[in-house]
Amino acid sequence: MSNSLLSRVPESATMVLVRSPAMEGRTHACSGLLSHAERVLLVGYAGANVEGLRDRLLEADEELPPVRELDVGTEVEPGDLTGLGIAIAESLDPGTSVCFDSLTAMLQYADSERAFQFLHALGERCATAETTAHFHLDFESADETTHAALSTLMDAIVDPTEGTVTVRPELTEKD
Repeated sequence: MSNSLLSRVPESATMVLVRSPAMEGRTHACSGLLSHAERVLLVGYAGANVEGLRDRLLEADEELPPVRELDVGTEVEPGDLTGLGIAIAESLDPGTSVCFDSLTAMLQYADSERAFQFLHALGERCATAETTAHFHLDFESADETTHAALSTLMDAIVDPTEGTVTVRPELTEKD
């Protein structure tokens, strides 16, 4: 994924969806989307995601800001979206950027309606706290209805495979 692709994501984007079936694409997207953060919160399902992502991020960017990890499955039950939302909210300070890996895993524990409600509430918390969040989703694993619903909550959608960035019209008018 090129840096020019990520440069098309407006700084005012609070919520960004990254279509990312491959881990390598995730690392580059994360590095670019986290580059302006003062602090990083890595939220990962099943431990290995968060540890592996942290290690790859550190390899890609030696100047990564302080990183806190939230391991869903160890610190919070995977299907407990209320508890997950609280745990994330407790870490949201201005300048924090959240990397959520991944919505694909979360959808194994929660139906799309609960996931939508969770992301809607999290988006409001991020906006209030002046933070940003990006979410990884393997679109091949999500049905079109789920993809369409979750996309409505996002300020931008990055598709490294297609080389596209879709931005909400109101954000393009601001930047």
